[in-house]
Amino acid sequence: MRIWAFYFIIKIILFYTGYVNFHFFVNAAFALALIFSNANPRLLQIRKWLAIPVGIVLFYFDSQLPPLRNVIPKIGQLLDFSFQYYVELLARIVSWEVIAILVGLYIAYYLLSKKLRMSTIAVIAILSTLLPLKANMSPLAYDADGQVIGLPSDVELTESLDGFFIEESSRTAFNRSQKANGAPFDILVINVCSLAWDDLKYIKEDNNPLFKRFNYLFTSFNSASSYSGPSIIRLLRGSRGQQDQRDLYKPPLQDSLLFSNLNKTGYQVQLALNHDGKYGDLLKEIRNEGGMSAPLFDNTHATPYLKGFDGSQIYDDYSVLSNWWDARMKSPNERVALFYNTITLHDGNRALDGSKLENSVETYSRRTQKLLADLDRFYTKVNSSGKQVMIVFIPEHGAAIRRNKNEIVGMREIPSPNVTNVPVGIMFTGKADAPVKTNIIELPTSYLATSDLISKFVGKTPFGAAAPSPESYLKNIPSTRFVAENEDSIIMKFGSSYYFRSNDINWNLFEAND
Repeated sequence: MRIWAFYFIIKIILFYTGYVNFHFFVNAAFALALIFSNANPRLLQIRKWLAIPVGIVLFYFDSQLPPLRNVIPKIGQLLDFSFQYYVELLARIVSWEVIAILVGLYIAYYLLSKKLRMSTIAVIAILSTLLPLKANMSPLAYDADGQVIGLPSDVELTESLDGFFIEESSRTAFNRSQKANGAPFDILVINVCSLAWDDLKYIKEDNNPLFKRFNYLFTSFNSASSYSGPSIIRLLRGSRGQQDQRDLYKPPLQDSLLFSNLNKTGYQVQLALNHDGKYGDLLKEIRNEGGMSAPLFDNTHATPYLKGFDGSQIYDDYSVLSNWWDARMKSPNERVALFYNTITLHDGNRALDGSKLENSVETYSRRTQKLLADLDRFYTKVNSSGKQVMIVFIPEHGAAIRRNKNEIVGMREIPSPNVTNVPVGIMFTGKADAPVKTNIIELPTSYLATSDLISKFVGKTPFGAAAPSPESYLKNIPSTRFVAENEDSIIMKFGSSYYFRSNDINWNLFEAND
């Protein structure tokens, strides 16, 4: 096998350290083809042309990178990435440290090959993956009480998942028969791309001053997806239970549409973004799958702030929201419900002039601080207007800013709790401009809980002396077990452990960041 023995040894090392998978049969077939081709000059000639591309594809197949079947249909979107973003992504995948380690390992391999048959060692290493060595290194499984248990079977986990979706399909959380009464108030839903609790803790912003304004704060809220489109659709369809990923792009049930429900109770629905919504047809998804037919607010008069990962214009959040509020204050509508989406924190965004090749991971903390400060400033403006407003702060998903061995930084192919456990808060204007009592919701929740609270607020206004106690709104708030999905990946909580399934094959224990 010669140099290919080094290829397989490196792969096995990465497999046992948890950085890649190892598909035994295809790797074994490739190794056998390399070995037997040595006996035939024609096969050896073919090997010269095919071995390298096959080896690259097989390494990609074993890696934690998105499956090729997901990447190929999105080639058009990938081609929209800016050159700077390509360079940044490449640097995350291949670092100088990794190159130095590989060079050191190759030197060791070369010296050992003078005395040992490295092909034999590579074959033994490949065969070792059939032994239960990796299983002994796996994390332990725990039940709901934290006691170590045996691993549940694939059948048990699959039945649990199927049962979850059956139960969710019958759950609803919005009283569509009610009409908004009492003193009118606006509802502003601010949907933030790329912000999870794990990101906030990593950059030490989990106690940001904005969060002290929240009257309600969810600490175990699952966004159920780690990509923007599906997460937004789930939010906009949040008045019914969690859907299977495959059902998100089917026509929605009318009573699932949160903003349609608000419109039915007497709210005029409005829509604003701090971007153009073109990448990945996001605006189309908001309209078609999310049921948002409201005209898009013109953001081009706002202050330009960043260039997106695709080179598009991103506008300053305070500027967009402030302009929208000025327009809203001139509107005669009694009650307005706004859906606002911001991609300020999206991976790959950079300064307008592009003169400085900044790493978007390194600027994430700075962008987060500015976004939260902008929202705090916007709250102050709205509060000073004297108008009664409820603001719902709800991220789409996290940024995966913390490095882990399952994926590279910024990669969100695996919908882990580190990416989908997002900080959701609700705050009201008309309160004293000082830290308020925050009601912490620690229950595992998702969009059904926010729809439930919004419905209750619409039915019984939280403003005024006659308002019910803040705690009373939390009575019977719906809890949702943790299940998060992407196209080919599912993570489900069973007991107190997380389990991961990819490509509908088999379940494995999954370790989240501490």
